[in-house]
Amino acid sequence: MKTKLLTILGMGIIALTSCTKYPPSSGRVTQDLVVYTQYDVTINFSDYKTFSMPNTVVYINGKDTSTLNNANSTVLLNRIAADMKTRGFEQIANTAKPDLGVNVTAIKTTTTTVYSPGWYYGYPGYYPWGYPSYGYPYYPTYVTSYSAGSVIIDLVDLKTVVNNTVMVRWNAFIRGLMTNLHTQADITNSVDQAFTQTPALKTTP
Repeated sequence: MKTKLLTILGMGIIALTSCTKYPPSSGRVTQDLVVYTQYDVTINFSDYKTFSMPNTVVYINGKDTSTLNNANSTVLLNRIAADMKTRGFEQIANTAKPDLGVNVTAIKTTTTTVYSPGWYYGYPGYYPWGYPSYGYPYYPTYVTSYSAGSVIIDLVDLKTVVNNTVMVRWNAFIRGLMTNLHTQADITNSVDQAFTQTPALKTTP
């Protein structure tokens, strides 16, 4: 049976835009933080009391996979743990058989655009600089590139394991985060927004 999901879209936490000449002078043209969450509406989160989470963030950059263990990843993980505790969940070690497991993944994507205007054919009296003669000036090719980051937070049901398969009961997708272009306040606000979008994500003591 498929898991039923409820989708909630949160737009415009922090809109960060910039206007630049072409090609842009920075590695980022425009980047908006967007938080998108979904959860299994068939379950009651009050049936879950404990959670565990790793102390590093899985980092995917193209075909390479590694881990993040820096100041920003620490802020990210600490905020997730704090929001879970605020909603009544107790953090325990993974060896203590928690009800929920938290997986955190950061993904970096790079977009490259190539713009080639090509040759400009002029005619007598119509050159931009006004010379009444033929000419064939060439406009160079411009290459622009920018990187964007996304963070995915998954809550995995460790209480219900069927045929070695676990279900994701809640997840959040934060587009535009962890690119080293945001403050730590941006990180905490984005995580808070993800939990705010799901009032049902809480348990009773």
